[in-house]
Amino acid sequence: MSLLVLPTLTAWTSSRLTAILTAKTQADFTTAFDALFARNVNVTFNGKNLSREQYHAQLLSQSSAAAGEEGASVSVQGQLEVQGDQGQISGLVGVFYTSLVDSKFLVMAAPAESKVVSSFNAIIQATEPRPQPINPRIHGYFDPRRIVTVNQIATDQALHFAVPTKSFNSSSPDVTTKSNPGPFGGRFGPGPVHLNPIETNAHPETFPGDGEFGAPPVLIPGETIGDESHTKRQA
Repeated sequence: MSLLVLPTLTAWTSSRLTAILTAKTQADFTTAFDALFARNVNVTFNGKNLSREQYHAQLLSQSSAAAGEEGASVSVQGQLEVQGDQGQISGLVGVFYTSLVDSKFLVMAAPAESKVVSSFNAIIQATEPRPQPINPRIHGYFDPRRIVTVNQIATDQALHFAVPTKSFNSSSPDVTTKSNPGPFGGRFGPGPVHLNPIETNAHPETFPGDGEFGAPPVLIPGETIGDESHTKRQA
């Protein structure tokens, strides 16, 4: 007769924790909860000590079995275990997971969604006695392991999304559109455009009398410049 090999501590914890968070009904949630946590479990959640009933309500609010929730998915990003003296029958487990919960209620024609990110650390021991009498017709295995101490840190946030503007038809009733001003614009159209002289190929304006070396000297009647003289005419 071969001995039964139990699932590893991390596989056992992850699968049963997933069963809790993805339960469809509160009855299924309670069954999965009792299969993971001992009757006298010690709970620390976000630094606060909770009773078993309070922790039951806390996890229920984060699961798909909560009122108004449609479904949930769980993704385990990391897990670690340290076996006890008896191998897989007891030990320490750490699990880091993310769960997404879809609501039955719609926001802008899409289901509302919340995201839970959590670090879950537990001490596991064999606490459950084997049920008697054993029914030979029932095939399966008995797992006496339960979590006796859990320390969990979790954040819960609602996910926001933006509806594309193309989903609205501007010609539909009760839909108004607002045009944005252009890069130079205001309420009454674009303002003046200032161009660089290089762009307009502009040249400096030349005034009469200007030469290559500047304007010629001013001639005053009665003064002599070079060999020429200018006298004032007599009236």
